[in-house]
Amino acid sequence: MEYFKNYLPDFVKERLDFSQLTQLPGTYLSDELKKTLSDIIYSCGLKGGKGSIKVSLLIEHKSHPDKYTPVQIGGYIFSALQKQIQNKELLSLVIPVLLYHGKVRWQYRTLAKLFEGLDKEWEQFLPSFEYIYNDLGRLSDTEIEALNNKFLAASFLALKHSQEKGCIERNAAGLLVLASEGPKGLTKGFIIYLYSRGKLEEKILNSLPDPIKKDVMNTLDIYIEKGRKEGIEKGIEKGRIEGIEKGKEQIVRNLINTRKFTMSEIANFAGVPEAFVKKVQSSMNKKN
Repeated sequence: MEYFKNYLPDFVKERLDFSQLTQLPGTYLSDELKKTLSDIIYSCGLKGGKGSIKVSLLIEHKSHPDKYTPVQIGGYIFSALQKQIQNKELLSLVIPVLLYHGKVRWQYRTLAKLFEGLDKEWEQFLPSFEYIYNDLGRLSDTEIEALNNKFLAASFLALKHSQEKGCIERNAAGLLVLASEGPKGLTKGFIIYLYSRGKLEEKILNSLPDPIKKDVMNTLDIYIEKGRKEGIEKGIEKGRIEGIEKGKEQIVRNLINTRKFTMSEIANFAGVPEAFVKKVQSSMNKKN
């Protein structure tokens, strides 16, 4: 809510009843769009009970500008409207918000701007839409720190400096203190995000107030232990697969050495593709 109150255009904020702002479950993104965008969808009523709109927050995590983002956002809008139709809902307005935190300057551009040299008359055949564009790079750290919602401030500072490992490490303690005011679930996600961006060394952790230090340590212990277990399980599975492959390879070698069977028969006996048999034979021929 604090994000919308601070960064939506005035004419939008004035019409929204933020007491009705609710996050919607699920997603309006198609499988294809999920590869390029992540979405958080909110429904918000209008003041005076004049209906509701969908406010969609699209967070762009690319480290460089993408000129084709208007195409992606257009796909998102139509995907959302199509989902409303499938759900037999009354169509409601979707306001896309793009939050960018890359280091390179990225100028807002509409879909029509992608078509260089296009005569004005042809633009009538293009979908026409605007989106709200927020560039964290244009906000000073002081402006971000002044936000009333300290968790939001910590998140924005971490995103803004996500490409600067040294900056993240120098300011980690302050960011963790700010983020500690957020909801527990979000705070844990923030701790893991910060850990993935820079080293949370012992001296940083020791400088934190005890309750915050305890939460950070507990979160990291669980996260690291989970990663260790997943790594072990993946290693075991990889070893198992490699062992099976080596076993099959040895069976194929033995069958080839008998000189009694065709490629097709060996593939059948060993339960492998004929291409695998040819590969093993080729390897044997090179060694001979």
